[in-house]
Amino acid sequence: MPNKLAISVALIAFGLTACNSVETKTKLVTPVTQATKTAGPGDVVMKFQSRRSLPNAFGQADVFGRTTSAGGTTVRYVGTRGGKAVFERTDVAVTSDATTMTETPVVHPSTTHTNISGTVGTVPVSGTATSTSYKFIPARGSSQYATQSRPIQFSLGKGQSMKVSGRALRVVDVGASSVDYRIE
Repeated sequence: MPNKLAISVALIAFGLTACNSVETKTKLVTPVTQATKTAGPGDVVMKFQSRRSLPNAFGQADVFGRTTSAGGTTVRYVGTRGGKAVFERTDVAVTSDATTMTETPVVHPSTTHTNISGTVGTVPVSGTATSTSYKFIPARGSSQYATQSRPIQFSLGKGQSMKVSGRALRVVDVGASSVDYRIE
């Protein structure tokens, strides 16, 4: 009876976690500090990475939380024009057919039982041996492709800010060939 209860609880827990929908989460991967940073032409000032939940066989999010790349956003300082800092935002979207079924390897155990019997002189003898071997089948993998949207340029003067993927890029000062900024 206790085994049936444990199995029922495990199945209910599995069922509840298997109900999460597939989501895409984006996070800022460049360090965020309250300190002012300086960038020169071509330097990346903000970089975001997006990850999408691997869908399972039922179209829901993977129970183990596995993800695949969904692309990202990069904001690069281009230079100075008219006393303002010029930035370029590039968005890349990654489309993938990855699922839990394509990204999970399989291990097939094979158990062999060997029985030996005979006599040594007039004494009967017998023995049994069991061995297990494993066949590893790697994940079959998936395909993905990336598409980049046309870069967007924008300018910010001293004290101005712009939100990018929920974070603010604030210009502290604009120099002739550099920009001082903060990520808030």
